[in-house]
Amino acid sequence: MTHAIEVTNLTKVYCRSHSGTLAIDHINFIVRQGEIFGVLGPNGAGKSTTQRMLTTLLQPTEGQILINGRDLARDAYPAKRQIGLVPKESNIYTELTAWDSLMFTGRLYRLSKTDREARAQELPETFGLWESGM
Repeated sequence: MTHAIEVTNLTKVYCRSHSGTLAIDHINFIVRQGEIFGVLGPNGAGKSTTQRMLTTLLQPTEGQILINGRDLARDAYPAKRQIGLVPKESNIYTELTAWDSLMFTGRLYRLSKTDREARAQELPETFGLWESGM
């Protein structure tokens, strides 16, 4: 069975001159299909660094990341199309409604207008957000 996310020996060392700062030290985890997964920890624990590597914004020093069986180092684009991210920072486009934000994000992932509208309808229903005034 293919896991949604499989991380093996993921490591990140930030190099400054000849000394390096170890940010992530050979972490391993699996997220099964259908699971909701969160990362918690104190400041400086490596949460943001890990998230940036999982979303291809940062390249790992070593290790492997598989998203639905696809290796991010070798085949990132199909995997990126399946990634959803809610960062700790607030939305840059604060003037957009939730609907507009979903439509905008769908365009970034090159979804057709029909697919964007269907997904923008489906996601709030799935997570019960329509009742909250989305």
